[in-house]
Amino acid sequence: MNILCLDLQVELIIETCSPFQRDVEFFIVPNMPITLLKYMRLDLKPFIRGMIVRGLFRRLLECNINDHLVSLSLESLPPILDLASFIPFLQACKKLKCLELSLVYATNGIDHLIESWLDNRPESLEEVLIDIWDIEDEDDYTNMKNKTTEYVSRLEFAGLKIKVNLL
Repeated sequence: MNILCLDLQVELIIETCSPFQRDVEFFIVPNMPITLLKYMRLDLKPFIRGMIVRGLFRRLLECNINDHLVSLSLESLPPILDLASFIPFLQACKKLKCLELSLVYATNGIDHLIESWLDNRPESLEEVLIDIWDIEDEDDYTNMKNKTTEYVSRLEFAGLKIKVNLL
């Protein structure tokens, strides 16, 4: 396709309940010029939480998707065990302008992800929207709100358009 269409740009939307990385590998191949990726994982199986997301980031890097990606939307119904594993992928995305994350609470590493942007924000990143769902404990909600409010104000001062919604 790249030979026939020199300016090929792919918008890929994946909605899956599958916990298996090989299902993602089927759709994402090396040097695929994905400019927009929307990935929705709607599986609630607790024993594999977070596994597919780490596999997805690894696969995207292996395939050099980071060279083309402009917009990334990630929605995960099961909590992601280590969102900080997302940081190397984001750092490798030289054209990424828009990032949307919609995550269920108990996802670990949100504060590490946001904090990493204070020191080393991806250069092209302009806009970030993070929705965090189902924070049931009032103390958890208050702690998350305090942490994110501090980081958001510092990032906005640095020029990043960022919004964190606690729902």
